[in-house]
Amino acid sequence: MELNKENIKKIMGMIAFAIILYFVLQNISVIGNVIANILKILSPFLIGAGLAFVLNLPMKFFERKLLKPRRMKNGKMKQSKMKRILSILLSFLLIVVIIGFIIQLIIPQLISVIVMFARELPTLAYDFKEWAIEITQQYPDISSQIQGIEINWDKIINDAIVLTKNMASGLVTSTVGFMVTLIGGIFDTIIAIVFAVYILMSKEKLNEQLKKIVRAYLPEEKAKYTLEIGSLSNRTFCNFITGQCLEAVILGILCFLGMLILRLPFAATISVLVGVTALIPIVGCFMGIIIGAILILSIAPVKSLIFIVFLIILQQVESNVIYPKVVGNSVGLPGMWVLVAVVIGGNLGGMLGLLVGLPIISILYTIFRDHVNHKLETKKTP
Repeated sequence: MELNKENIKKIMGMIAFAIILYFVLQNISVIGNVIANILKILSPFLIGAGLAFVLNLPMKFFERKLLKPRRMKNGKMKQSKMKRILSILLSFLLIVVIIGFIIQLIIPQLISVIVMFARELPTLAYDFKEWAIEITQQYPDISSQIQGIEINWDKIINDAIVLTKNMASGLVTSTVGFMVTLIGGIFDTIIAIVFAVYILMSKEKLNEQLKKIVRAYLPEEKAKYTLEIGSLSNRTFCNFITGQCLEAVILGILCFLGMLILRLPFAATISVLVGVTALIPIVGCFMGIIIGAILILSIAPVKSLIFIVFLIILQQVESNVIYPKVVGNSVGLPGMWVLVAVVIGGNLGGMLGLLVGLPIISILYTIFRDHVNHKLETKKTP
């Protein structure tokens, strides 16, 4: 290799990279703690940025459809100064109404089922004991042991009361720490909301400032490519959120229709629950099955088994047909790579990886596909 100025720069860069990599590997725990502390400090702003990204979707709808600009006498369109503020308020209101509707529909049902289970538990235990004695009559030793089982429900209730009192006293002794944590959480929430509102109010200005920074510090070609990737990322994440919500609605409707056909109870409540939990890839389906089965179990145990079988079949259809088609097509990713993205994202990043793995893989897939096509064009290969 000829030691010209260009090659010397490359060698120095490789040496510097090796030194930095060695330092990072030697101090990985310290660097991890530093990064964790930085993320903790920045968490209100990161949450606010994520909230602004989500709220931007309904805000754009309200601006475009409901709050159209007024046409003046000279034929020009005049934007209302209150248009953005009203759109943000309507977006917040929409989110609050949806969350409130879900809580109002699901929580009371769960509480009533838990209370009913608590009341019926002694009777259920007695019936189960009689059933066990009946089926073990051919085995006298086992049957006599089951007959000797006595459950002191008064003691269980008293122990539960004592446990509740101990938990309450422990909560009182840690009131100061609890209040500090609560106040800190409220303060972080307020900061996140204010930051999200600021981003939404001046998103065009922030976008132009970011473009100026990229063009100022990068060469023209690299700046153009970086901005294209940024635009692709924004488009992909927006389409992913839209597709995820559409897929949840489709799954909830199919669940509702299926439960009506099978005459299963709590059809509306469980269908909403299944649709909401479907927003969480992979894990959400199990949450919907468990909670729905508990609700139906309180009324009809046999129908609870029917519901479990029905929802497992529906989840298979959703995972293999609906999700790849709806969400995969929304982010421009083939069905096979949707499954790969969800599995890799879940293994590497847990719940966060499940949520962002698909759009990230879609972005990388699009970049790689365009790069391959560009290489083929340069080689004039069809």
